[in-house]
Amino acid sequence: MDYIITTEHLTKKYKNFTSVNHVSLHIRKGSIYGFLGPNGAGKSTTMKMLLGLTAPTKGSFTIDGKQFPQDRIAILKEIGSFIEEPSFYANLTGRENLDIIRRILGLPKADVEDALELVGLTEFGDRLAKQYSLGMKQRLGLAGALLGRPPILILDEPTNGLDPSGIHEIRNLVKSLPS
Repeated sequence: MDYIITTEHLTKKYKNFTSVNHVSLHIRKGSIYGFLGPNGAGKSTTMKMLLGLTAPTKGSFTIDGKQFPQDRIAILKEIGSFIEEPSFYANLTGRENLDIIRRILGLPKADVEDALELVGLTEFGDRLAKQYSLGMKQRLGLAGALLGRPPILILDEPTNGLDPSGIHEIRNLVKSLPS
């Protein structure tokens, strides 16, 4: 099998609380994989471990054949992520916020317009981020994750704050991305 993400007994403990307990995953390249469960089940914590934002207490994982932690930077270059609530510079436009991410990633300028178009924000790109609705902020966060069209996306509740139409659009967008 051609797996893009593999975890072996991934565990995260905080003092006396186990947030993630011996999770072993094998996620195929080109698939959409969802974590389902109640609040506090460890979904976000698992994603944070895969991004190197929190260290596992036990276990290991590989992403596209790269081992964490030694290949952390190489792993991050292949992942677009959107974890929890997006944060932006309120006094910059949506386009300017994406341009900061683009520069950090060393991507071409055209990628900002591509990402805005993908999430349906092209006409709002010059609006200040502080003037965005919650749904527009979610879309901008998703646009940031999609910059450069990375081969792996890790999204944590990307439809929070969206109306039913927006949720449908985001689902269709994710399904339309090349695998």
